[in-house]
Amino acid sequence: METNVDLMSAPSSPSNIRHDSFFQDETKIVGSSGVWNWFAYARGQMVDGLNSANAYLEDSAALQATTNTIYHVGEEAHKKFAQAGAYTGSLGQNVVSQVQSYGQVLLSTVDLAKVKDDTPIELSIICEKHIDASSLNAAFQEVFYNTTSCGYDVVSGLAAQLVGPASAIEGCKLRIQAARAQKLVSDGSVVVAVDSFINEVVPGTWVEQYCMLVNDLQHEIDLHVFSQPVNVPASLIIKSKDATPAEYALRSSGYAKSIIEVISETFPDVNIKDWYSPFVGISNKKILYLVSQLLAALYHQRLVNTQRPGVKSDEEDIDVDAMERS
Repeated sequence: METNVDLMSAPSSPSNIRHDSFFQDETKIVGSSGVWNWFAYARGQMVDGLNSANAYLEDSAALQATTNTIYHVGEEAHKKFAQAGAYTGSLGQNVVSQVQSYGQVLLSTVDLAKVKDDTPIELSIICEKHIDASSLNAAFQEVFYNTTSCGYDVVSGLAAQLVGPASAIEGCKLRIQAARAQKLVSDGSVVVAVDSFINEVVPGTWVEQYCMLVNDLQHEIDLHVFSQPVNVPASLIIKSKDATPAEYALRSSGYAKSIIEVISETFPDVNIKDWYSPFVGISNKKILYLVSQLLAALYHQRLVNTQRPGVKSDEEDIDVDAMERS
């Protein structure tokens, strides 16, 4: 696949405007040299970036890094252009309008060049019903546009409320094993299990996090990620802990009553699918989406590595090529 970007048709600075001239209106005088010098720099950065995008079009990771740089320069350019237009009156507005058009052409070209991975992904999501699986599907579709997904509620056999990251990882593994044993998912399916857990980060301070684990038998990929921790009121933890008998068989992995159960009993009007919003001011869906994006990106990187000779799929997720290009 080859994409050529026509950079010759881009407008240059007007010939009748001296770069060291001054535009004047009724209120202030502003030097234009700084604007034009900055635009020259931005133009050079965008041209270099687009040339790099052409060279790396087949490498989605390189293209992503390149386009991110171009977008950053483009956004800064638009700010400069808008500021210049505000200060230079009608003449300056006309000049800025032409320059902005050039920047928009560049950014539009990059939009067309951004290529998603067309690898077909059959995604099986295993989680409890109160966890919104749509975030995972959306995040994977950002990376793999040919993604189809199904959701399953499979128990792990561990405590109702997991405590600690190790318990969460084990819980995800057991859910996946159970789903495969029950033939709910095919061997070619990419399976992602999601579990939430609480953790005492310092004495008296508890947080909840999501653990996501992806399992791809075909490419021998197993990796997990954790979400941003969210503070949990100590009163909820106490109720969950107090409801756990000393003889609870699964006590080694957590408590007998989940935080979700405690919230349902204590605050019946709270939506358990989004209990983060009233308690900490950010939605569960947003936290899930962010960690899902991380998982999809790491899985894609690992998948690419399996297709490179001499690279093992279980190696650390370090893209050496990306490091060299930077």
